[in-house]
Amino acid sequence: MAGSYYTPSVEAGESASDSAEKKPQSVTEVYVSQVSRPKLLVFYIGALITIFITNYLAVVPASFFVQAVEPWGIDVSSMWMQGAYLIGYVAFVLPTLRFSELFGSLATFWFGLVAFVIFTGVAGHAKTAYTFDVLRSLQGVGAGIMSSIVVRLVATNASDRSRSLFVAGLCAAQLFGVGAAHTIGGKLALDGKFRWSIYLAAPIAAAPAILCTPALISDKRPPRTESFVQSLLRFDYVGTALLLGSVIMLTTGTVFGGNEHKWSSATVICLIVFGCVGNAAFLLWERFMAKRAIFNIAWLHEHNLQVCVVNILFMSMVFFAHSVYVPILYITARGLDTAEAGKKTAPYWAVSMGAALIAGIALRFKARLARPVVWFGLIIGIVFSGLYYTIPAKATSESKERAYYALAGLGMGLSYTAISYLAQISVPLEEAGSAAVVGYFLSIVGGMLGLVLYQACLKSRLIMNMDPIFKSNVFLSSFNVRTMDIAALEMSGASLEHYVPKMLPLIGEKLVASLHTTFILTVPFLGFALLMTVLYKHRNNPANNIN
Repeated sequence: MAGSYYTPSVEAGESASDSAEKKPQSVTEVYVSQVSRPKLLVFYIGALITIFITNYLAVVPASFFVQAVEPWGIDVSSMWMQGAYLIGYVAFVLPTLRFSELFGSLATFWFGLVAFVIFTGVAGHAKTAYTFDVLRSLQGVGAGIMSSIVVRLVATNASDRSRSLFVAGLCAAQLFGVGAAHTIGGKLALDGKFRWSIYLAAPIAAAPAILCTPALISDKRPPRTESFVQSLLRFDYVGTALLLGSVIMLTTGTVFGGNEHKWSSATVICLIVFGCVGNAAFLLWERFMAKRAIFNIAWLHEHNLQVCVVNILFMSMVFFAHSVYVPILYITARGLDTAEAGKKTAPYWAVSMGAALIAGIALRFKARLARPVVWFGLIIGIVFSGLYYTIPAKATSESKERAYYALAGLGMGLSYTAISYLAQISVPLEEAGSAAVVGYFLSIVGGMLGLVLYQACLKSRLIMNMDPIFKSNVFLSSFNVRTMDIAALEMSGASLEHYVPKMLPLIGEKLVASLHTTFILTVPFLGFALLMTVLYKHRNNPANNIN
């Protein structure tokens, strides 16, 4: 069956009306299309490529910070190179649900794809870091639209029996995109082709264009109950603007904090306060004023869905941060080049991908394993992430370090796949598409928060540990640790080695101490996700195949 609808079973001695009362309240109005199985499978391949390439672009600037300095200048802000893209991405995942109802899935997807390809080309050709950041945000808009369409259509049309396999593949593609970005981008950067780290996405986008179009043609819009003009007038423009505004302000505030401005500065405080107020205004507008909300407040009343998406948020914070900041540890503390540092992360993302696929296969045959798999994966992730970050910079056994890192990836792959699956089966089956989009939206929000919060913590620890050392030396005092970007830290390595070789052991010790303190955030983040999973109510699950 291509698309499935939730139909409550009537047990012996139970009336149809009693059974109907047990059906969870609808959380959104979703029309379930019936895409044929062959078209869905072809579409799914295109969806995997879409999720891979859009997540790859989210973190790939971390691989060419140093190389970008030559054409763009030393004032490159590494966080903005990543954050600008994520702003556009986050802001347009949810509104795309309504865009597709208004214009159709095909037209919406192609609009996003064309925007993505165009701004990929012009962003890669940017002459300044500022221009690059602005164009990256527009590139992110296209990525958000494309991702929302493919996630929704796959989840909507997946059958009960194959749902876990579809979910596992998409999770593996996301983990691969985030994890392999430093490896691919690092190699291109060292070959003097760092712009191709961005350009690469344009030709790859041809695959989704070809593979996804047949199914999108079959994905019909809901039957119209009003004219196109009426639908256009009823679109939630205010809600979309409030969502975009709050995302921009919160991201700007957290990026500025500890970097361009102190956390206690009026600039940072005002941006964060206004961002929080904007977010509250968005929710209030959606609840009381919006004629056709892009964020249905009823989602907040679905207990199991809440648990799942909060878990997705915290897990995403961890695997995005692992994929960006572990290579930085290898570059800054161990003196590896960018490409080699990227290779060191391969055990993490390769094992996490394999674990995601294994989880999908296991849930295909035994859906009841979903919650135990989440618990098991999170426990593994917590234990081995904590152990990994206790290993000193000059570890006597690199194999031990890589084993810990790989096992942390194993935990992430298992738990992330299982919780994403639970999110989709936590609502009536005809609404699995919307639940999948909400979950994916929170994964990108989590990625953004993870990158920002880990850097903020790292920056504060660097200032505390290294500022006294730098001030004690005439040469080092020329480096202002309080204003140094992570990219500047990487670039300063060669200079430090040349001018202050005697102080390098102490600097390395303090640098690693700062990194370890930062990365141990993984333990409370995953620990909170583990506690949230306990709140998942097994008896309220509407999917018949897990009861």
